[in-house]
Order: sequence, then C-alpha cells, then structure tokens
Amino acid sequence: MTENKDERSVQDVFDDERKNGNRMEELEEELEEELEEELEEELKKELKECKAKAEILKTERQALKIDLLKEKKLEWIECGLDEWRKYVENNHYDPAKYYIYRYDGDIHQEGYFKGEFKLNVKDGEHFEKYFNDYFYYGYPNYQDENHPNADGSECYLAFGGGAAGVRSFEWD
Repeated sequence: MTENKDERSVQDVFDDERKNGNRMEELEEELEEELEEELEEELKKELKECKAKAEILKTERQALKIDLLKEKKLEWIECGLDEWRKYVENNHYDPAKYYIYRYDGDIHQEGYFKGEFKLNVKDGEHFEKYFNDYFYYGYPNYQDENHPNADGSECYLAFGGGAAGVRSFEWD
C-alpha cells in the first residue's frame, strides 16, 4: 500500500508547524532589538501572519488525524476464542483476525476488530501504520517524527524492545 503523494499528511503539517514556529521565534527575537519603525511594523505584520497560519495549521492537523475507533469504522470486541470463532463462522463477509496483545509477559487484550476487512485503502494504510498504537494507547498516537529531538514514542520503544507484542490468528 502506498500513500498518495498529492495528499497532505499529518507529518507534512507537523513539518510546516515547526517551520512556522521557528520563524515566529526569529521574529520575536528580532522585535526585541531596537529597530527602525518601518522594519518593526513589517516584522509585527509578519508575526501576526505567522500566528494566523499556526491556527490554520492546527485546524488542518486535527482534520487530517484519523481514529478508526472514534469514527466507528472499527470496533474492538474483547472476547475469547470461542466467541470469535462464532462471529467468523456467522459473518463470512468479515473474516476478522483474532489478536492477543501482550505487555511485559502478560496478556492485556484478546479479541478482534470488527470491520477491519471493510476498511478502504486509505484507512487500511492508516491501520497498518498505527496498528501497535491501537493496542498500546487505544488510539493512534501521532508523533512529529522529523522533529530534531524525536526519539520514538513509548509504544515504539515497547514494541521495538520486545516488552509488547501482538499475535494474530485467522480462521480457515
């Protein structure tokens, strides 16, 4: 699955927000210095524009965020193997996978995502990308991965270090 490069992503917005934020900091620092009145007015005008852009970017970021559970495109069904088997046998249109989520050696969740096989391509790509987050946090945890100080989320570290893991089964 590949992402449509014409469509903006949450990461694109994070990048623009960081660039805009850096410019606002530069402008604020410049305005602290003694400047000619005309230059000062130009900088104040640009700062005002940057602040307005920050609000627009924040709104855009929120609009781009997907949460398949909140949007009711997926529903987590906590259950045992027998209940899952009955669901799959009675719903051939939704051959749900059974998941067992383990953390620190203990089982934390068992069940299936109702609707997983009905997701469109975009939502399917999102689910694949944020799969671990849906178990660890219960929702996708959007991170600015390009931030200079980014070092990975707790989820990324837990799954990467082996403390967390998910096994899945399919009914034949």
